Amino acid sequence: MLSFRDVFFIAVGQIIGAGVVALTGVAIGMTGPSVVLAYLASAVLVLIVTALIMMAGSVLPAVGAYYAWCSRLGGGWMGSIVLMLTLLASMSFALYGSSFGLYLQPLFPLLSANQWGILVVVLLFAGNLVGLHLAARLQMLLVLLLVSALAVYAGFAVPQLDMTLLSPAFPKGVVGFVTAVFLLKFATSGAYMIVGLSGEMHEPARTIPRVMTLATVLVAALYALVALASVGTLPWQEMIDQPLTVAGRTFLPGWAMTYFLVFGAGLAIVTTINAQFMQLPRTFMLASWDGLLPEWFGRINRHGAPWLILSIMLVVGTAPLLLDMQIGDIARAATIAANLPALFVYWAVMQIPDAYPERFAASAFHMKRGYLWTLFALSQGASVIGMVFLAQDLEAGVIWVLGIWTVLSLAYYPLRRRALARRGIDLEARMTDRSIFG
Repeated sequence: MLSFRDVFFIAVGQIIGAGVVALTGVAIGMTGPSVVLAYLASAVLVLIVTALIMMAGSVLPAVGAYYAWCSRLGGGWMGSIVLMLTLLASMSFALYGSSFGLYLQPLFPLLSANQWGILVVVLLFAGNLVGLHLAARLQMLLVLLLVSALAVYAGFAVPQLDMTLLSPAFPKGVVGFVTAVFLLKFATSGAYMIVGLSGEMHEPARTIPRVMTLATVLVAALYALVALASVGTLPWQEMIDQPLTVAGRTFLPGWAMTYFLVFGAGLAIVTTINAQFMQLPRTFMLASWDGLLPEWFGRINRHGAPWLILSIMLVVGTAPLLLDMQIGDIARAATIAANLPALFVYWAVMQIPDAYPERFAASAFHMKRGYLWTLFALSQGASVIGMVFLAQDLEAGVIWVLGIWTVLSLAYYPLRRRALARRGIDLEARMTDRSIFG
């Protein structure tokens, strides 16, 4: 079973890579110096909109929690849609890989940024083939090195901050700031993915809310400092869509820059990809046990790793890099893809008080229905508004891909259910069996 410490470091590693390294430059292009406030605002928004996820993880811990909640509380079709959209969210590997390449390519120009990204994703895929617990132990060590490197980056910048560079704070206006907040919501909300491991952790009812809150707050504070260093040492226009090393060259001595590149920029992305590879496959394993996916889909190797699922995630995650997409488009598309499953998950977890009244009453998140529906409205609204803002200026081809995948996600379940019915198998009955919750 995963301990509090294991889960905490998985959560921190999941958050940090997505934010500081991959999205700071993109967010600066949207809102300028107010990126510091955008990080803090996004963290507050995350804590509000993930309250329902904390509640669900505490009351109904399960392997592959998103899929389990949606299928058992919302029906087989809803579970199937969430499963397919979760696979689409694997394209976030491309975002992290591309960001990794931006840091490594100047040092080793043998490969392009996207080619370096493909390489690191493939290497971490191979590492996760050896099993979950070894990957979790590796994650803890990597996160400790990562945090120390980001602290070095922020610490050296403090004496050289030029506050005049922070004005005007909102050069892109309210729309730019709000767009950045919703983009960075993706960056600061990585902790929610630990619910996918809730069936494999010690005391999930206590661990999930504590880890999600603590990890989000601590990482948001570190984000704000790093963002301040990035826009307080040179004009913000020079940081648009650029890696942190562009600002770092103005205040980091040579040894510190090397340390940051190796243990900061590199490991930030490595820990995120590693966390994704650990968490997402659990959803597909449960779906294969249900029969929504063929049984062979969830088979594991001798190390207990779902090798086929990991392989498919690898293909989806590296496709944007193989197509040589720009990091800005990858960032927007990956954020939209990550928000789509949430639309269904929030609805499913709202059924918990009626489906499990005793468990809900005994949980730390017991509250009146009015408060729950307020959280639901805020969560759904944040997801929808965020996707609308992020879709602006997105290439038509990318929007078409997202739309077609969504249509296929809607169509898969009826076809699969009909195919199994011919063999006398009731897929709906399997997917709504709540015995998995104990």
